[in-house]
Amino acid sequence: MIIACPQCRARYRIKPPADDKPLVRVKCPSCQHTFELSVEADAVSAASAPSAAPTEIPGQREETRPLVLVVDDARFFREMIRDLLADLPVSLETAGDGREALEKIRALHPSLLLVDLNIPGMSGQELIEVVRHEPGGREIRILAMSGVQRGDEAAHAVRSIGADDFINKSFRPRDLQERVRQLLKL
Repeated sequence: MIIACPQCRARYRIKPPADDKPLVRVKCPSCQHTFELSVEADAVSAASAPSAAPTEIPGQREETRPLVLVVDDARFFREMIRDLLADLPVSLETAGDGREALEKIRALHPSLLLVDLNIPGMSGQELIEVVRHEPGGREIRILAMSGVQRGDEAAHAVRSIGADDFINKSFRPRDLQERVRQLLKL
């Protein structure tokens, strides 16, 4: 269930309550504000369902909204990024591995890739190198991500193979949103 703090507007995922209480007390992990959340049975079941597919038909989207392709093998992480970027004026697609990502890149021509470096099949590094050699691949912005590699050395290494930027997966939501805004010039 995705909720937003009424104080600081931070968005985050919580587990739906197991009992039938109509109100739940929540403490925001960002600003520590405590508030009550009204939970109806219908809302809980809808909110706890997996994230819906994008409303756009693949390959067809509003031309004014840049397409962001999130490439990560962890479904939870793809959904979390989808939730974090939901308020930005972008269309979102996801891919679970490098090969699926490459197919979507060729079909959809995204403006920005968010690429986990540790994905199965074709690694994130290999994907970045292939994209940079594709026709039009130099125009695609690439934000590389890793939960394992950290620091300036990792950032330098991925930039040297063609990524525009690097962020550690333990990022703060605002940091990711800001990086996306900067790369897309929003």
